Amino acid sequence: MARLVLRRARTYILPLGVLAVTWVVIASTTPSFKGQSSVFSVLEGFPLLGLVALGLAVTIIAGELDLSVGSMAALAGVVAVKSGSTGLVGALAIATLMGVVLGAVQGTVIARLGINSLVLTVGTLILLRGAAYLASSNKPSQLKNFVISDPLLDRYGILSISSIIALSIFVVLGLFLAYTRYGREIYAIGGARDEARAAGVPRFRPLVLTFALSGGCAALAGALASLKGGSAAPQNYDDVLLSGAAAALVGGVSLYGGRGTVLNVALGVGVLSVVAAGLAARGSDASLTQLVTGALLIVVVAVEYVAGRLGQRSRLRHAAAQGAAVSGPMRA
Repeated sequence: MARLVLRRARTYILPLGVLAVTWVVIASTTPSFKGQSSVFSVLEGFPLLGLVALGLAVTIIAGELDLSVGSMAALAGVVAVKSGSTGLVGALAIATLMGVVLGAVQGTVIARLGINSLVLTVGTLILLRGAAYLASSNKPSQLKNFVISDPLLDRYGILSISSIIALSIFVVLGLFLAYTRYGREIYAIGGARDEARAAGVPRFRPLVLTFALSGGCAALAGALASLKGGSAAPQNYDDVLLSGAAAALVGGVSLYGGRGTVLNVALGVGVLSVVAAGLAARGSDASLTQLVTGALLIVVVAVEYVAGRLGQRSRLRHAAAQGAAVSGPMRA
């Protein structure tokens, strides 16, 4: 039991260490990055970056990748703003439901036709972006009644309505993946698809569910961000794909599928949010944030690679020692 707990804890040691070091460095070099305001700024990264990274992580765990999340967020933002007459809850629900349905359609096509998800979602990335331009008549859309976005601007200590919604989605999806049959199916097809199929795990259902979750998370992220800002533009959120993927990988989600948890995603989002909030507090250019994010991703991937190689050599030496111990008495 203790060994199992230790093995699971190892998956969080590196991203937790990166988060701690990043926070200390940013806090020590940025006088304004302190107290509740710094925590609030970091948590405000979860409604957009966090939700996109969460949906992407689910597809990565399933052994796929959804490249259309940026376009999905942009289209959902336009839909949410144009649905402002239904109120805040109604606009969020309409945009999120649209994302779930479109994501499920993507998953259905991938599962039924056996198309590579990278190929299909490149197409839907372009298609959804075009739909966003059509829905907005090729110009930014403005809320007609800014009162509905007022709750999103309220602050409750270190939280806001947006961050509360995002963190709630993290908790619910984490429980779903860890403790339900459907969640285990997503891990199964990502870790070893052929073996899972031989064991009777269906391919269709988890793929449809995976892309429905990804589409829903991206749509909710775009809707929250657009409603909070009071406007939506069809060219928005074109960079969230790379940031979301970086957050998932920095957090420890395996690019090979079948490994990673919601906590891994949260840690990765925390690291990137600390960097973004800290550099913004210093008045640094956005390009510096991208530079630091890329450097962190390279360092984390390199450390994981080295640790994996060392662990593999250790296991081989252990297996060889056990084999020698067994063969010794047999020769005697």
